[in-house]
Amino acid sequence: MPSKAELEIAGFYDGIYLFYGAANSFLTLGLDRWWRARAAAAARRALPEARSALDVCCGTGDFLLALGKEFGPGLRLTGADLSAAMLSVAGTRLPGVPLIRTAAGELPFPDGSFDLVTISFATRNLFLDKENLLAALREFRRVLRPGGVFLNLETTRPAGPAVWFFMRAYVKTVIGLLNLLFPKSSPSYSFLKSTILDFYTAGEFSALLAEAGFARPSHAALFPGAVAVHTARK
Repeated sequence: MPSKAELEIAGFYDGIYLFYGAANSFLTLGLDRWWRARAAAAARRALPEARSALDVCCGTGDFLLALGKEFGPGLRLTGADLSAAMLSVAGTRLPGVPLIRTAAGELPFPDGSFDLVTISFATRNLFLDKENLLAALREFRRVLRPGGVFLNLETTRPAGPAVWFFMRAYVKTVIGLLNLLFPKSSPSYSFLKSTILDFYTAGEFSALLAEAGFARPSHAALFPGAVAVHTARK
């Protein structure tokens, strides 16, 4: 069963699902689509023969769409998320794609079900504490086939202090504006701010992937250094 904290997080997203995409574009100056496209291309380079993919915490389906565009119809897509409202949007955008309502740490699939498991801009929501995040990562690894690839696209603390200073100031300012524009969703956006600014550095997250049992973790920063794409193998 999902924990109380996980259900609360899903509730946050239930409250902003109608303008989630617009808020993402506003927060990232439109770069979120480019980041997803780059991550989908990294997934294809890592495992061009992939025939099945699970996108965990798929939200409204943005990364599923990016994977479908990159791989083409040969990739069988599946999405999973705990927010029913977000999945309702994904369902209209991805007719025919199985979308499962489930917590990330309790995936209802047999061991080794997928060639590729992905998550984008949601891993930080699983960081209730280190052990909770490790448990989720191990669950992602469980449903990967041997030799399969896990891909994580997430905000990260930039290596350069100047970029980190700008990122912190920018996130706080933009989230403040969103709170003014959508006061009823203020708790959701305040939560979003804290998860962005408190998450691991890219190097720290690579080490966490190794601790969770993944092999060959690697990462690359994406412009302007505030986002990283990680890959690792089972």
